[in-house]
Amino acid sequence: MVAAGTGLGQLGLWLHLRGRRDDAIDLPAIPAGPGPALVMHVSGDAARACPQILRRLTRTCPNLRLVRLDASGADPAQDSALAAQLLDRARPGALLLLGDVLPAALIAAAATRRIPMVLVEMRLSEADLGWNLRAGMRRQLLSQIGSIMLPDTASLRIARQMGLDAGRIAMTGPVSEIRQPLSCSETERVSMAQQMNGRHAWFAACVPPSEEAAVLAAHQAALRRSHRALLIIAPADADRTDALARDIEAEGLSVARRAEDDDLGDEVQVLVTDGPTELGLWYRLAPVSFMGGTLSGQAAAMRHPFEPAALGSAIVHGPEPGPYRTEWHHLAGAQALRQVRTPEDLAQAVTDLTQPELIATLASNAWTVSTGGADVALRIADRVTAALDATPA
Repeated sequence: MVAAGTGLGQLGLWLHLRGRRDDAIDLPAIPAGPGPALVMHVSGDAARACPQILRRLTRTCPNLRLVRLDASGADPAQDSALAAQLLDRARPGALLLLGDVLPAALIAAAATRRIPMVLVEMRLSEADLGWNLRAGMRRQLLSQIGSIMLPDTASLRIARQMGLDAGRIAMTGPVSEIRQPLSCSETERVSMAQQMNGRHAWFAACVPPSEEAAVLAAHQAALRRSHRALLIIAPADADRTDALARDIEAEGLSVARRAEDDDLGDEVQVLVTDGPTELGLWYRLAPVSFMGGTLSGQAAAMRHPFEPAALGSAIVHGPEPGPYRTEWHHLAGAQALRQVRTPEDLAQAVTDLTQPELIATLASNAWTVSTGGADVALRIADRVTAALDATPA
């Protein structure tokens, strides 16, 4: 176990603060009013969590006076004199720190003034356990924060290895974006489910041409495991539907086309859909979904990963996150997906995911992430509100 606050950490923090002076940074305005003040420091992708947390906070504390600092710009939270001046002006009831950046000067000044601090949406790594000035300083700063709400089990494990007080740390999960599930026709869903007749199906969503061969090879592997397996494939470009169907037939596979209302008899091995339409239908019908574009990095083809997650489909994705890096990180931290790196990996994953127990575990974990953001935001807001209420006026 690593001691959270050590001489190495104190030295690193002293050197860090000693070198920080910037007279060009302006302090933010302090909102007027009778309500309590909250200083919120935001860094990186954690900015996405702000709207949900603030909605919850303002419901319970409508007179809240918010002072927001952003690590992406000129940040007074990293300057000792400015951080002290800000806290003395605002006299906040609490600090809310969001993200992976620890604002050293702000934390040190708040600790001196005994201002409660709540840290959320921070992911710890093995590097935080290292024996160097940076890692030691981060551990020193974390030891001064009264409430640390971690987004994943890996961060919780590292926090425990650091020797942080168990009463100060908790694993809440991430504040994930809440998205309305994609809709579909219930009549169509029932009809298609009857036609599928209990067959194992997997869905390849919005597949660009560069990934079609990998998807078809993966389905050939699935057929060797289960001869009744069905691939539902949606090309990224709806104009590619007819040509794709011909290419699949040339591979010796039996094809049905959604556009022609072909029946799904047991002899049909692949259903080609009308492109990126009716996605809500296919996510509901297929226990497993491969997210197109993530194998080759074609961001234009990529769909939001919470689409299948919210509808109970286990997710397979490639190494390229595109515009959804944070969402993939949330799902990976919750063991809610299967990541592949090569076409061969995809074939192995699709073959493995004919096991109902494995599918159910991935799908359940993904559903929890995609729908749990509101509960996590509520827990954070409750913790911040409790800190504000406990602070003397």
